[in-house]
Amino acid sequence: MKRDNSDGRAVEWAEATPRKAPEPSYAPFLLALGITMMFWGLATSPVMSAGGFVLFAWALWMWIREIAKGWRN
Repeated sequence: MKRDNSDGRAVEWAEATPRKAPEPSYAPFLLALGITMMFWGLATSPVMSAGGFVLFAWALWMWIREIAKGWRN
């Protein structure tokens, strides 16, 4: 598509390509829950902290994997 500039020169415009929206994910919620469990475990039990850390690490891995999959496509 060509369009005239204010000084009369033609300017080339590229058409915008639509971007695909990412799929909804539970990963941000699970990350927040894992962090909450880790800090709650500091006040209650090391088992709670360990469970929170495992949940946090798993949710982070899932979210990074989803982002990488979107970049490949």
